[in-house]
Amino acid sequence: LPLPISSVACAGGGRLAAANPPDVPGDMVSASEVIGYLIIGIVGVLFIALIIDLLRKVVVVQKGTAMVVERLGKFHIVLYEGLHFLLPLTDYPRGVTWRVTETHTDSRHVQHVQIFPTRVTRIDLREQVLDFVNQAIITRDNVEITVHPMLLFQLVDPAKVAYQTFDLPTAVEKLVQTSLRSIIGDMGLDDTLASREEINAQMHQKVARVCLDWGMKINQVEVLEIYPTRSIQEAMHKQLSAERVRRASIVTAEGYREQVRTEAEGESQAAIAISNGEAAVMRLQAEAQAKSKEVLADAEAKSVEAVASTLTLFGVEPTQYLIGMRYLDAFLSVARAAASRHIVMPYEASVHGAVKDVSSS
Repeated sequence: LPLPISSVACAGGGRLAAANPPDVPGDMVSASEVIGYLIIGIVGVLFIALIIDLLRKVVVVQKGTAMVVERLGKFHIVLYEGLHFLLPLTDYPRGVTWRVTETHTDSRHVQHVQIFPTRVTRIDLREQVLDFVNQAIITRDNVEITVHPMLLFQLVDPAKVAYQTFDLPTAVEKLVQTSLRSIIGDMGLDDTLASREEINAQMHQKVARVCLDWGMKINQVEVLEIYPTRSIQEAMHKQLSAERVRRASIVTAEGYREQVRTEAEGESQAAIAISNGEAAVMRLQAEAQAKSKEVLADAEAKSVEAVASTLTLFGVEPTQYLIGMRYLDAFLSVARAAASRHIVMPYEASVHGAVKDVSSS
């Protein structure tokens, strides 16, 4: 019961004087009522918090995502797509460290990439791209190059993703960097520029097995760009220019050689054609001469036969007649060819006799 404020019993049985004037009303709130009000307020606050937490425990997981749920700090279950209800004050989603990448281009058209870490409770199970910053690597022949790697991955085990590593993207990035240094460090510059498929295959072989233990499936590892330093690029351009000049010289020499050979073959073919033509002309001329000689011989034979038949009637030997005619022709040729003509007729009785016989006949 409420006590009068004017008199309060002391522990020794005595009385204390009222602190307030006697005219203060006596319907003040007692201590038990204050405690009761406090308890009601606390219970109300707890009830409101319970209602809010209960509403937050109604979870909708979208398709292609998952959620890791802990109960009293321990792993409880993995929730996939659908509507789920969690126990209030005991079940909480497990946060996973992930990264958010922002890319912007400045006024000089230079691209800048910023990476911000964040905590997410929804684990995306779709295939994703993890793009890394450029990495400087030294090749076997002590040439510094800049490599831009990226990989295509898919999270297949949300529990391993949440518990195996604290920061999965950073862990994968460091693993890719060390693997690239190990692979390209054993290759020369020319082999590095020409063997991207081999680099991708070795990277996939080294990274995929480790990432699978972290709940990540590596589908493909790619090297997007390989940038040599400016001095190496200038040297490569000079080498390329020299190589082009050398190839141009070779092509020019081969063209000149082909031209000379073609001209020689043309001249040879022309000479062969001319020789064949001359041979054909000479053959035709020889055939014509032979034919003419045959005709002359036939005509002469016919004339000789006619003369012989005529001389036989007069009893003259045709042979003697022919020899005499040949002598006359020979004398005529000598007379025509000589500058001064002095003809001495040889004395041969047989000839003179034949001529005499002919003249007499």
